[in-house]
Amino acid sequence: MKRKLWLLAFLGPVLYSAWVYWLSSAGLLPEVIATHWGASGKADGFASVSEHLIWSNAALLLGSAMVAVSGLLPKIHPAMRRLLLGLTGYFALFIYGLMIYVIAAQIGLTDASSVRLGLEILWFILPVLLLTPMMLSMPKVSLSDKLSIQLWGITFLGLDYKEIAQIKASEVKPSQFGGLGIRFAKGIVAFIPSKGPAIEITTKAGEVILVRSNQVENLIAAITPKI
Repeated sequence: MKRKLWLLAFLGPVLYSAWVYWLSSAGLLPEVIATHWGASGKADGFASVSEHLIWSNAALLLGSAMVAVSGLLPKIHPAMRRLLLGLTGYFALFIYGLMIYVIAAQIGLTDASSVRLGLEILWFILPVLLLTPMMLSMPKVSLSDKLSIQLWGITFLGLDYKEIAQIKASEVKPSQFGGLGIRFAKGIVAFIPSKGPAIEITTKAGEVILVRSNQVENLIAAITPKI
């Protein structure tokens, strides 16, 4: 499993490089390609194919490595692993999609300065821009057949009640975890859109989940009989 994850982490950048080099050797890319665009959509930064691949592969390796590390972390609850894989996978897909788009937009051109980015770039940028306000929104704790922590109606983490060892009131501060949003520490995941009261869930495996809430007492009263 470990070998496969690390193999996949390196395979992506290798395939991307092979694709770009093949396009370049076939004369399908400009000798100097566009690598940056201004607010108007006009290219204002350029580099050779080799230079582009140096920094693009660094970004691709970072994204792939984050996914691999998320899958290889030892002694982590499956729900936390899924959350980590989802977030890092989202980031990696954004990087791969953007790099592929940058090259695909220049196939068949001889002058990279003529490349302009259209509204289609919003398909890559909007999901990332929306992720920030989502992470900073107040989480909702849904109690049905299992406990679910949701942001904007999307379940980010789910737990069976039988997996919960303890639940209690707590107080969270962004400074404890290095900032706002979904934060990770050793054995801890915290949903912190702001400073204030939170529920602290300890699983039977020893992980701690902190969820900012203005209804701490009501949630504890509702969850306690189920565990």
